[in-house]
Amino acid sequence: MGGRVRALIIGCGNLLRGDDAAGPEVVRRLTARGLPDGVGCVDAATAGIDVALAMRSVPHAIVVDACRSGSPPGTLIELSGAELEQLPPPSGISLHSLRWDHALAFARWRLAAEYPARVTVLLIEGERFEYGEPLSPAVEEGVERVCGRILREMLDADGEGWPLPGWHAGPPVEAVPDGRPMPFLAGAAPGIVVRIKTGLRAFRSRCAHAGLSLDTASIDCGSSALVCRWHAYRFDIDTGKGLTAPHRCLEGWPLRVVDGLIWVCPPATDGSAEEADVSERPGHESDDR
Repeated sequence: MGGRVRALIIGCGNLLRGDDAAGPEVVRRLTARGLPDGVGCVDAATAGIDVALAMRSVPHAIVVDACRSGSPPGTLIELSGAELEQLPPPSGISLHSLRWDHALAFARWRLAAEYPARVTVLLIEGERFEYGEPLSPAVEEGVERVCGRILREMLDADGEGWPLPGWHAGPPVEAVPDGRPMPFLAGAAPGIVVRIKTGLRAFRSRCAHAGLSLDTASIDCGSSALVCRWHAYRFDIDTGKGLTAPHRCLEGWPLRVVDGLIWVCPPATDGSAEEADVSERPGHESDDR
């Protein structure tokens, strides 16, 4: 990371206690994918005081941690720092037990004018916190959603002309499973991404036969076909061409991969959308960065 820090992602939690590893895991994955210039990551583990020290003179701090609020596992809860940083000074605790929420109150007092102008807290509802347990499936998905959200926000603010008009962020590349489509929303348009041997393909989640959702379609790896669950219509998974009925084809979307995040460009349907750069072959990926 070069130049002035404009945002810092702080992951809090214990890597050894199941879903409590959500914060450090977000930091690990973002670091592995690479972040835009000026965006950094810190694994603050369970030491709340590190949160306070890491935020000095950072314009935007994003704190990520697991929580137990009673919500369904994997639920993402967003809070502003202002909702937490006015807590009364903690009493009867040592530096080793200082939590990040205490640290925000401490940092507001200690850093004064060097306190971040914006603090965002992203909490992922945990399910299991036993020692030695891996992340639960719900929190695994929550971690990917947080990574995608942070990447989208950082890219939007990158000032390098991306995203282009008409393009929408999809899921992170590594969140796309093998053997089944991954549904997502591109603005208001429902889409799916599928992984094949040669890369990724994106289509509108709308069967060309009856117009029903393809979110629960299956993939026949032997014939490279996407099979709609409703009437078993089959489509070529590479091109979207109809196999059951050649005149019924899926709507393929241009796809790009930028810093590990999928971006798609659905065609405008009402003429009101801005003209987009759709130079890529529909449904096929190109890696820009």
